[in-house]
Amino acid sequence: MATLNGFDVSSYQTGMDVGSVAGDFVLVKVTEGTDYINPVFNTHVQQALTSGKKLGVYHFIRNDVDIKRQADYFLTKVGRYIGQTMLVLDFENTNGSTIQNQTGVGLAKQWLDYVYDKTGVRPVLYTGISCENSLNWSAVVAANYGLWIAQYNNYNAVNGYTPRDLYGSLEYWKTAVMFQYTSAGRLSGWGEGLDFNVFYGDKSSWDKYAEATKTAVASKPVPNHDISAPQWVKDNRTYTLKTAVKLRTGASTSADVIAVLPAGSVVKTDQAIITGGYRWVRQPRDTGYAYMATGSADNTLKYVK
Repeated sequence: MATLNGFDVSSYQTGMDVGSVAGDFVLVKVTEGTDYINPVFNTHVQQALTSGKKLGVYHFIRNDVDIKRQADYFLTKVGRYIGQTMLVLDFENTNGSTIQNQTGVGLAKQWLDYVYDKTGVRPVLYTGISCENSLNWSAVVAANYGLWIAQYNNYNAVNGYTPRDLYGSLEYWKTAVMFQYTSAGRLSGWGEGLDFNVFYGDKSSWDKYAEATKTAVASKPVPNHDISAPQWVKDNRTYTLKTAVKLRTGASTSADVIAVLPAGSVVKTDQAIITGGYRWVRQPRDTGYAYMATGSADNTLKYVK
């Protein structure tokens, strides 16, 4: 069987040129919930397309926001790429932000069905093997949504693509579309760990996952340049913290915490945005960027001076 090798990226890979790193495809995180967008997703998407790599884009589902609103938020951001990219729903358990139980399966299917109806492109579901084994995915399988399965046997460095077989077996799907077999992959051109994936098929097979298989119920979403969307603006400043503040991996209170800076710390920034009820600033770092809330949207300098 023909296979393709590739990797997936999010804001953790800010600064990486995904087009210059070895691989047949790239999957890029775009959105989470309705208030987070990966600040480098457009850059990585353009690098992938320019380099000739196959493209996938994904949304991280949350249980605290309406599912259709989440789907619309995702589609608004990726609208101009519909037809060129695999669409993926990321279903996993991270600090309770998704429901890894039977209710969660229903939410996932609602998202998948809605995106399929709106675009005509049948999305793929991403989840771990323990989740696939323990929950009843019969309705999702019956609706013919493909599976991108994840399983790591350890966190040892994997130098170059070395796909392996899945340990154990799938409970509901007969086969997976794609397998994420390590989060510690190493490739020339990027000094940190990467998620390695193997796609079971050739490039024409990948293209079928990007093609519409039915007529969409509505026109494609407006490309991501609408003036109503939050916009980053230049903010070349030096801030001194009045109180301890969390540095995060993205401009969202749900983004992972990099560090907690004590009061009195000095932070130099280059851009700012108002989103999710807060004003956020971006701090350039040696390995990419960190993000800090300066205060609520209506009191934007609460934490800094």
